[in-house]
Amino acid sequence: MGGETGDFRQVLAGAICREIGARNFYKTISDSIKNVEGKEKFARLSGDEEGHRVKLEGWYQKLFDAKYSPGGKELLDAEIKGVHIGEKAGALEALDLAIHAEMRAEEFYSNQAETVERPELKKLLEQLAAEEHGHYELLLAERGSLTGGFYWFDIDSSQFLED
Repeated sequence: MGGETGDFRQVLAGAICREIGARNFYKTISDSIKNVEGKEKFARLSGDEEGHRVKLEGWYQKLFDAKYSPGGKELLDAEIKGVHIGEKAGALEALDLAIHAEMRAEEFYSNQAETVERPELKKLLEQLAAEEHGHYELLLAERGSLTGGFYWFDIDSSQFLED
């Protein structure tokens, strides 16, 4: 169980901080925008990230018999920074940051799932990767709706769909 001790303690701690940062980021967006549908989507994303935090803290407690309490600096380092919401450009900037963050989160959980031996922990990490991918897809669709495009038109491809 090499991936579940020592370094994995730091991995879980970092993941918990990332989930708190993502939760706070999405809550800030939800609180800042006026569009009811968008507000609800970001509030739901915030709730999803809170659920991830709870799962991860439960595993931290189970594996290390200790409650994880992040420090201020750890949380500040995990926040998605530099976003001012207000005008349409601000919303697009926030979406771009969120899309990138969800892509990195999916990669992080997928990579960690490959390092653990415990089946239920592997399953949790794979599930979190899948949920982050779902967030990524949702955010891409939201961005497409704001810009008037469709996701599949945004894919960089030099091939035609039909001959």
